[in-house]
Amino acid sequence: MEKILKLIYGYIIILVRGEYPERFLNLCRSRKIYMEKIQYKNNDQVTAQMRAGDFWRLRPVRSKTGVHIQIIQKRGMPFFFFANKKRKAFFAGMLLGCVLIFFMTGRIWNIHIEGNVRNGTGEILDFLDEQGIVHGMAKKKVNCSELAAAVRRKFTETTWVSARIEGTRLILELQEGITEKEDSADTSPCDLIADKEGIITDMIVRCGVPVKNPGDVCKKGELLVSGELHIMNDNQEIVRNEYVHADADIFISRQISYYQEFSMKHPVEKPAGKIKRGLYFRIGQWYLGLYGPVVQSQRCVTEEEPLHITENFLLPVWIGRAKVVNYESKEETYTPEAANGEAAQQLQKYEKKLLEDNVKILKTNITTRITGQSCITRGTIQVIEQIGKEQVIKEKDTKIR
Repeated sequence: MEKILKLIYGYIIILVRGEYPERFLNLCRSRKIYMEKIQYKNNDQVTAQMRAGDFWRLRPVRSKTGVHIQIIQKRGMPFFFFANKKRKAFFAGMLLGCVLIFFMTGRIWNIHIEGNVRNGTGEILDFLDEQGIVHGMAKKKVNCSELAAAVRRKFTETTWVSARIEGTRLILELQEGITEKEDSADTSPCDLIADKEGIITDMIVRCGVPVKNPGDVCKKGELLVSGELHIMNDNQEIVRNEYVHADADIFISRQISYYQEFSMKHPVEKPAGKIKRGLYFRIGQWYLGLYGPVVQSQRCVTEEEPLHITENFLLPVWIGRAKVVNYESKEETYTPEAANGEAAQQLQKYEKKLLEDNVKILKTNITTRITGQSCITRGTIQVIEQIGKEQVIKEKDTKIR
């Protein structure tokens, strides 16, 4: 802050010559004329830095001590404006820049959405576009309460929406919850049947009558949990039937066949030549690049970030860095080690997909061999996964519990 104040009010560096410079400094201190960066050059010379406004207060001290004072440097805004007072175009540009900044502070240049999981940011931005909320619009045209209500009506799974304006940013905070459709439990009578074949490893029945038990083999389409309940009397005779919505967690162990084949010959793109780097500016959809055009044999990687004055005062201008690399396409043949590595990577991708689908992998029995111009990977994977498909019970007279 002190440095900023010095630039605003201006400061000077002086050279004091005389027989008694120490007396001059003592008198300045007693009169509260503050100086800093005091340096002795010779026995009779001293340099110091002081505020420009305090320079005129040195006249009585100079007369009393008989020293000679010389201004070596002048720095700060007052001296800058005085030296450039004839440059009218410069001050006109500064005035125009201030007006432009004032104009831009009254508009929305960034729409930030957070808290959305089920609805993509692009989908929400498209809805805001339909409502007339776009980048570059005036802030006074944005009604935050009406906007939040419109977002809640459009995206029914959102339980809470907050819209606020900070600087030149419109911030939308969403909180998603359970929808009415998800919250309402399905009570229609149904059975649970097997949608895959395997050996049942675990079964937790919450509602219904289990037909199979852990250790049993189930085939696709077989009944696992029945939704039909037999109501017995004291003589263990069926009085009536009631139907419920069968609910259970059923896990089976089964084998998955795995097969993957790829050619030993494959195209490879390698960097060739020097890497070109450059800057570019983006204003909306307009680009100004400081590098040449990108041809088909080149790849361009860009990184950009918006210019901003403060954290929330974003400018509608993006500056980016571009890296252009020349590539050469060649056909190469995998070595046996590289082919085995590629086969292992493909197997890892497949296993990762199984894990994402909540499938537990017990063991794998996979072999890879190279035959001619191909690499073949085959085998089996032992997994545990959850099964159970609902099948509606079609009865005319059903009593749901």
